[in-house]
Amino acid sequence: MIRRLVSVLAVLVLGAGGFLAAAPTAAADVTYVPDSWNGKVVYLSQACHDRGDTVCHTNTGCDGFSENANSYAVAVSAATQQDPDHMNLLERGYKVVRGNGLTRTNIANSNRLGADLHLPIHSNAISESCESGFSAERYGTHVMYVSAAGGNCAQIMNVRVGASSPGTNDARQYRTDLGELNQTNAVACYLEQEYHVWDKGVSWMRNRGAWSWRIALSIDVYLGYP
Repeated sequence: MIRRLVSVLAVLVLGAGGFLAAAPTAAADVTYVPDSWNGKVVYLSQACHDRGDTVCHTNTGCDGFSENANSYAVAVSAATQQDPDHMNLLERGYKVVRGNGLTRTNIANSNRLGADLHLPIHSNAISESCESGFSAERYGTHVMYVSAAGGNCAQIMNVRVGASSPGTNDARQYRTDLGELNQTNAVACYLEQEYHVWDKGVSWMRNRGAWSWRIALSIDVYLGYP
C-alpha cells in the first residue's frame, strides 16, 4: 500500500516524477513521517567530506559523477521512490531523517533523535580517476560495521544491494576507524554502494530508481518488519 507523505520538514520541489532538488552542501536535516509510523527512526547520513573544515567537499568519478550529489539522490529515493512492485521506507512505516550536514553534525543529530539505525550512504574508489580495462571482480558493494548488530545489518544489506550492483566483489568490512560507526548511539552500517571509478558502477548508481528499494528492504529485514 502506498502511504501518503504527511510531513516533509524542508523546502523541496515536487515534480511529476518525484522529488527534484539540487544536492545541498550542508543544511538542516530533512524529516519524512509516514501515515502509520511503526515506531522506528532511520537516519540516512548523506556523504559530506568536510576534511576538517566546514564545507562539504565531494569525490568525483566517471562522467562527472559526484559522490555527495549521488548520496543525496539515493537517500531521497530510498525514502520516497514509488514503485508498483516494491516499497520505500515511508511505505514500510519508517520515520526517515536525511542528514544534510557535516559528518559530525549528522552523528550528533542522529544521537539526539534516538535513531534506531544509522546508515551512511557513500560510493567507493580505488584510484582518483576513472579506470578502464578492469573486470567486475575489482568492484562491488561494500558495507562496513563495527558492532555485532552492525555486522548483521551489513550482511543483510550486502546480500540484497550487492545482488543488484554490477561489481562482483561484494563484501562486509569490519572497521574501527570511522566516526559514523564508533560515535553513533544507534547501530550503524555504512553503505559503499559501488565504485564510482568505473563506468558500470556509475551507471548503476545513477539508475537508483531501479534498486534503491533494496536499501529499504534490507533495513526492514534487519529491524524485523516492525
